[in-house]
Amino acid sequence: MIRILTLLLILISFKTEAQSSVLNVSDSLMANGNFSKAITLLESNATENTSYRLARAYNAIGNYDKAIVNYKIALDNNNENTLLQYEYGKLLSKVKMNEDAVAIFNKLKARDSTNPNYYYELGVVLERLKQIEEAQNNFKTAYKLDNAHQKAIYKLAKHSLKNKKFERLDSLIIVGLKSYPKNAALTSLKAQSLFLLGDYTPAIVWFEKLLALGEKSQFVFEKLSFAYKKDLEYERAIEYLELALLLEPKNTNNLYRLGSLYQLINDYINAEKYIKRSLELQDLPLDNEYAKLATVYNRLQKPQVAVKYLKMALKENPENESAKFFLVATKVSYYKELQSKIDLFESFIKKNPESDYVTFAKWELTKLKKEAFLKDEEKKK
Repeated sequence: MIRILTLLLILISFKTEAQSSVLNVSDSLMANGNFSKAITLLESNATENTSYRLARAYNAIGNYDKAIVNYKIALDNNNENTLLQYEYGKLLSKVKMNEDAVAIFNKLKARDSTNPNYYYELGVVLERLKQIEEAQNNFKTAYKLDNAHQKAIYKLAKHSLKNKKFERLDSLIIVGLKSYPKNAALTSLKAQSLFLLGDYTPAIVWFEKLLALGEKSQFVFEKLSFAYKKDLEYERAIEYLELALLLEPKNTNNLYRLGSLYQLINDYINAEKYIKRSLELQDLPLDNEYAKLATVYNRLQKPQVAVKYLKMALKENPENESAKFFLVATKVSYYKELQSKIDLFESFIKKNPESDYVTFAKWELTKLKKEAFLKDEEKKK
């Protein structure tokens, strides 16, 4: 009998050691990123202790369905394990099983009301469910429990920016950056708030801080370009808009804006290049854009080409008053006969009596008639 009991104890000890060895090896595999190998090992040596490890391994390789199945089994065996519940709740949130995730995080909050992450993760799910006020309340609690909680601070600050509560936003950003000065998300919110307020010079400083943090995005380049234009630093505005176009070369708005910036520094060759490229890519009513390009060609002393684009502008929008007037003015600039010039302005005034440009047309017409009268007088002499 004693020999049988001894043999059983040896077998139990051997089995326990074998199971322990499997778990240790699987832990080592997962620690080194060999999740699929760990899964194969665990599934071929399944015990009540393997479900949690399988859940984590499947989660790591993105097989969320099997991860959920194994988390459920693990929770059935150990329903009091808060770490297991927390990981399970985060997975449910990731796969948008929102109601189940809410239940898990509420349960965790009830067990430990001092853990800020429970409130933060619950807030994320509630925000996704459009329960904004309740989500913000949870972010506020997370922040109250841990005023260095960067993610909670960001959620609160972003909400403040959206609702234009700039003082609240500034106080949150000060606290957040004090504990983590390299927080690019908070730096971006500060830059955006200054931009919205029209404080372009300090906004430039903050957007350039973002660049220093490695946030070299099209959004940052566009905002810097706009801010530098507002500060009348056109060359810097051009520099950043060109960087934005490197990321999206066919962005018609940026191409047009770049052409307009070149026009401001009297570089009409590049103004023509970018405005024309923008127009070629667009399939929209383009009367104002064609009129802008016509202005560039006038500056390049190419009035015949300008006339072409003004006609195109009027084809897009026959009611464009400025295009009508500048078409006449451009033709007048290269017509040689005074009477032809006079006829153009008289026709414009007759056809467009309510136009805002009639005053200019009458003024030009008066000058031309005076010039014609003086020439006639000279001939008589």
